[in-house]
Amino acid sequence: MTERVDVLPARLKLMWGSGALGVAVLMNSISILILFYLVSVVGLSPGLAGTLVFASKLIDVASDPIMGIISDRAKFRNGRRRPFLVTGAFISAASFAMLFTIPEFANETTTAAYAFGALVLYTIGYTIFNVPYMAMPAEMTDGYHERSSLHSYRVVFVSIGSTIAGAIAPLLLQFFGEGREAYRMIAILFSAVIFASMVACYLGTRDARFTFNTRSAHSAGAQISLLLGNRPFMWLISTKALQLIGVASAAATTLFFITAYLRIELFHLTIFGLINTVVTIAMMPVFVRMSRRIGKRNAYVFSTLVYVLYSLSWIPADPGEPIIYFYARAVLVGICLGGNILLAMSMLTDTIDLDARRTGMRREGVYAAMYSFVEKFSSAFGPLLVGWVLAFVGFNRNLPRDAVQEPQVLFGILVGMSLIPAAAGLLSLLTLSRYRLDEQTLSATEPEPEPGSDPDPAATRTSTEEVRA
Repeated sequence: MTERVDVLPARLKLMWGSGALGVAVLMNSISILILFYLVSVVGLSPGLAGTLVFASKLIDVASDPIMGIISDRAKFRNGRRRPFLVTGAFISAASFAMLFTIPEFANETTTAAYAFGALVLYTIGYTIFNVPYMAMPAEMTDGYHERSSLHSYRVVFVSIGSTIAGAIAPLLLQFFGEGREAYRMIAILFSAVIFASMVACYLGTRDARFTFNTRSAHSAGAQISLLLGNRPFMWLISTKALQLIGVASAAATTLFFITAYLRIELFHLTIFGLINTVVTIAMMPVFVRMSRRIGKRNAYVFSTLVYVLYSLSWIPADPGEPIIYFYARAVLVGICLGGNILLAMSMLTDTIDLDARRTGMRREGVYAAMYSFVEKFSSAFGPLLVGWVLAFVGFNRNLPRDAVQEPQVLFGILVGMSLIPAAAGLLSLLTLSRYRLDEQTLSATEPEPEPGSDPDPAATRTSTEEVRA
């Protein structure tokens, strides 16, 4: 049996969490900028741009499960997961630089092909880093509430990364003129941040506990089948899928909403992002305490309801409203988004622990792969929806970026910013209500015999070897 680790040193939690900075800069920058960049700067049609973003994620149908199985079965001297972090760092940084420095080709077909290739490379790099990264917490600690504490460090770095993507990027765009040169500057600076953050995570987690499987592994098909039988996990990823479709829809619409709908300067988005980050970080200890008092699921329900309220608050917005209302929404979204991320990831780790207790197998990589696939697929589905909505309502990409669009186009922008996120959030409450895994249930879980195997529980006891680098 592996020696229990209920409490982790703060330094280790900090260094593991630092990896989320690069992930957040990578994912949020692309979520916020890519559709606007491809349509308004590169010159692709909205429908084609949204389709490219979505289609590039289809590779994850194969790549994420494969990466999860590889990291579960790997036996490196310094653990199953950590060596992949460096490879993922190189590819992620390179793909980001490629994506926002698209050359001016002679025709749309060549431009679309280049953009698609860069998006696929981004997808692969993200998978190689994020799947092993998200599998690490289940190995690092056994503490039910320590997982929330560990993920609270991650959320802090996610918040900082989101600020870089959502606040610093608009500032750079406004300063450098919103054209290709501005995006080239973002590509250079942000690629460096992505690489440094991911490598720092690798270097800083050398003392983290990790395990090797000593039992024979199931086939890939059998592992997926067992994963689908983990009901708490399936309800959790269904909840996240719905929520991320809404979040990605709003992110993809943000620059259109700021420039064409509200018609305000981009620096207001920078202030919005800074307020959001401060509130999110301040709410971390609140949500950790709330999850202890009322349970993780109930705290998650609260944060989701706040997000729905935030999404609906955009409906009465118009160019003439006081700017303080715009900033007030930053407070509202800061309250809920950190809680959503923290609680979902803590609950994910619990569902992985449930599987280990039942089967005796350490399959963190497979679970992280499925979660990562749902995360990326849903995040790509948002831009797909928005792209086709804008195409349907007749968004004119040839107009100057500060020109007035037709009323039906403005309504389409509102749909992406408010109505899709609110509807997705409300639907997610239905799936979240079916999640029923708490500390008592987890503690009482006993090993289950595999079909056709010795029913003696001792035969299915977890067998792992603790290794320290």
